[in-house]
Amino acid sequence: MSSQTISTMAEAKRPLESKDPEPVAKALDGTLEPQVLNHRPRSKRQKVQGPPPPVPNRPRQCHFLQPNKNKYCSLTTKLGNKFCGEHSMYESTTSTTSNDGTEGINEGPDGQAIRKRIPCPFDPSHTAWADDLKAHLYKCNARPRDAAAHFSKDINLTFPDPKRSVETSDVSATETGSVESATASSTVKPDILATLSQEQLMSLIKKIQDSHAKHVPEIRTLILDHPALDERKKILKNIKHAHQQASLLGHMKRLDMLNDSNACYVEFGAGRGELSNYLKIAVDDHGTATFLLVDRTPSRNKFDSAILGLEEIKSLVKRYTMDIKDLVLAKVPELRKDVTATQRTLPVKDAGSADKIENSDSQDGSEYVEKKPVVAISKHLCGGATDLTLKCLTSYQQSERKHSSLPSPVKGILIALCCHQLCHHYMYPNQRFLKEIDISAEEFVYLTRMSSWAVCVNQTKTEKAGTLSEASVDSQTSSNNSPAACDDDHRIEADSELESLSNNIPAMDSQARERLGQQCKRLLDIGRVWYLKENGFDAELVYYVDPETSLENLALMAVPVPSAE
Repeated sequence: MSSQTISTMAEAKRPLESKDPEPVAKALDGTLEPQVLNHRPRSKRQKVQGPPPPVPNRPRQCHFLQPNKNKYCSLTTKLGNKFCGEHSMYESTTSTTSNDGTEGINEGPDGQAIRKRIPCPFDPSHTAWADDLKAHLYKCNARPRDAAAHFSKDINLTFPDPKRSVETSDVSATETGSVESATASSTVKPDILATLSQEQLMSLIKKIQDSHAKHVPEIRTLILDHPALDERKKILKNIKHAHQQASLLGHMKRLDMLNDSNACYVEFGAGRGELSNYLKIAVDDHGTATFLLVDRTPSRNKFDSAILGLEEIKSLVKRYTMDIKDLVLAKVPELRKDVTATQRTLPVKDAGSADKIENSDSQDGSEYVEKKPVVAISKHLCGGATDLTLKCLTSYQQSERKHSSLPSPVKGILIALCCHQLCHHYMYPNQRFLKEIDISAEEFVYLTRMSSWAVCVNQTKTEKAGTLSEASVDSQTSSNNSPAACDDDHRIEADSELESLSNNIPAMDSQARERLGQQCKRLLDIGRVWYLKENGFDAELVYYVDPETSLENLALMAVPVPSAE
């Protein structure tokens, strides 16, 4: 084995160094050029960053030091340049304006014209030539697409999305040694509970306890089953998901949501569409039902073809890859009664269909087309997605009642709830309820963060002295308080914040934290129940499986109030 091979193997086995949160670019003379850095809170497990690597000695190698890898870019530069095309904005240049007014052309130290790269307006994570920006915007994959009739930006938000904190990274240089930042990234999430004083936190906890005792009734447990999952249970080793699906279908049968094979079943947050697959078996529609699958991200191994059914009795199945916050259900073509699996009078991609549907929902109702009854379902619809779904359905209910002959356009709602820590104040539909319990927008954030304590994975952490007594936390949520391993799909790590709190606030034992987390969850859920009741539904909360099956075992169920029909 050659010495070069041994050296290569040793290099491959060398442990990766930790990431430095402060990106730097090193010039040929060894000086460091400061850049705008990502102000990400340093993790307690993060190692101290070592010194920057030596300046590249490979001919024409880019001299941009990659902050996340602590190594220089390996791309090749043009002759006489220090940086490659992607990092050419760091080149020392002198701005010039050509006689014809061409923008984006600079002069290098030798007077040679250098093209300037700038961040793409559609997606600042990549750059484009400034003098060729128009052509880039025309073909950029991040360019906005033509909006469909059922798309309306942020239509289901309660309030406009507030400006979020962003992480910035180097994208363009304005002059030597300075960098202009414009890249937006994920929202920084500091340990916000650690900013509260002991008095503030204890006051908030008391407010949550009092509101829970006043407004949240005892929630019943009703575990049902459905034969549509019998065969599935026989072949599965881990049947926890099958138990949940069977119980949800059992509740749909109990609430008469399965007795209309001509209905349109809309699964929000559908993922692969597994729940809709077994729903089709339960409905036994013979190809007459419609199934809409809504999810903002594409999925692999989808059940769409299984839901479609046999060749001679195919159902109408349509998947919409979009955010629920932008969905206008009244504009979805498949909800029209004259759109079936065998007769698609208004194809989704038909350019004229959007105009026809727009006209069909005109205020005078002259061209209104009857819609199918809607049944909305979801299994573990995370956080704010539930609130967006409720807003979407109630908006559809209100708009359709102006024209529809149906007693209630929405025949039923069944949503298995989860991940309340992902709720947002500007999405929550029942702002009146928040005023009732005196929860401000700032306190709403604290409440959602504490809700994760109900399903916290690490409950065996050493309990410190001076703990908050269990007796100080209302025990009304004990029906869902049994210890159990968290659902693999919904594991939450929340104890890191508790460590931050321990210095200035008395710690809480795991049982007290879990109870308080449950109270936070139930307050958010009862506000959703109130919201549906205000919009003509008879809504309730039911524990549909035991906590040993899933800690996220609560479902929101609603049917139209008979008096409203």
